[in-house]
Amino acid sequence: MLSLYLHFPFCKRKCSYCDFCSAVAGEGEIAAYCAALETEIGLYAEKYSRSSVDTVFLGGGTPSVVPAPLMRRVLQTLRERFVILPDAEFTSEANPGTVTAAWLDAIREAGANRLSLGVQAIQGRLLNTLGRIHTYEQALDAIALARKHGFANLNADAMFGLPSQTAEEYLDTLTALAQTGVTHISAYSLILEEGTPLHAAVTRGDYTLPDEDETADMMEQGIDRLEALGYRRYEISNFAKPGYECRHNLGYWRQKRYLGLGLAAASLLPTEPLDGDAAYVRHTNTDDLKTYLSCVSQGRLPTAERTPIPPAEARFETLMLGLRTTDGVSYADFERMHGMPLRQAYGTAIDKLAAIGLLMPETKAEPRLALNRRGLALQNTALMTLMEDR
Repeated sequence: MLSLYLHFPFCKRKCSYCDFCSAVAGEGEIAAYCAALETEIGLYAEKYSRSSVDTVFLGGGTPSVVPAPLMRRVLQTLRERFVILPDAEFTSEANPGTVTAAWLDAIREAGANRLSLGVQAIQGRLLNTLGRIHTYEQALDAIALARKHGFANLNADAMFGLPSQTAEEYLDTLTALAQTGVTHISAYSLILEEGTPLHAAVTRGDYTLPDEDETADMMEQGIDRLEALGYRRYEISNFAKPGYECRHNLGYWRQKRYLGLGLAAASLLPTEPLDGDAAYVRHTNTDDLKTYLSCVSQGRLPTAERTPIPPAEARFETLMLGLRTTDGVSYADFERMHGMPLRQAYGTAIDKLAAIGLLMPETKAEPRLALNRRGLALQNTALMTLMEDR
């Protein structure tokens, strides 16, 4: 079973906090990129044509800025070259300020059944600070339009720790999003990245960020509010109504094999004979658009880096990723994946984490290693303890 990720590195305007691989581009450049993406799909298709695809994710950038005819053609090529299961989860990200009926029609025709909208906040002042191009009213319109086009499974993003944001404003955002009936909410803290306009503005003193204690309080209050509203926390930053957890992202956290297509896309793929005893291989595509276009035009994969992951590193990644989820890591799954009992690999660290009160109580029925609420808030501490026992 395979997951597919397609990257669309274009935006109508780049947000002030964003350091992702994205840029503003004209329709001609977008068309050239989409044609190259179709070619890359073809380059990989023969190798993975027998693998059934159970999740697809369109990310960016902003997939919703791609004109509907171009998006329709890319997704038609994808469906023709890969075996996408009828019940596959098929998600696209979208910016509320760029969603159109024609674009929704194009992705629905290709099988998209889940939409993820970058709302971030309901207060216009905060949206302006972030450089977002939409208003909250436009976000509500986008949700209504998506439902009209058959999308019942909807995610909305919300951010906390924003410049001058209060806890009350963050909680108001979560409550308002829940009132729209979205099935999933991703709630995460602002990470101030060097080189972004927002970082420069904060450095100059134009904005003041909440301090660490204020941000931690926002996170804790947000968890309480979302759980009270009926959203179960299943990963550090993700909350869902029952049955609406994002299957694609759960695949990442469980080390499921996935193929990333497009500029700067990452993959986690099976090993090949020359990889020795590696557990799997990480691929990363080039993040330079000219190099990407040149490679695929010559029939070459645009791989910038290929790294076989040795068994010890793979074992640590199982915990690093799995402990992001509230279900944690099953002892049985760990042994099946790595041929080694979890306690044999990390017994000393597990005892230390239990002693400092970061773990959920283990059950005899289905033993799992999982962080409790305090442990999830202190995940870096937990990971450092595990690294000492590698």
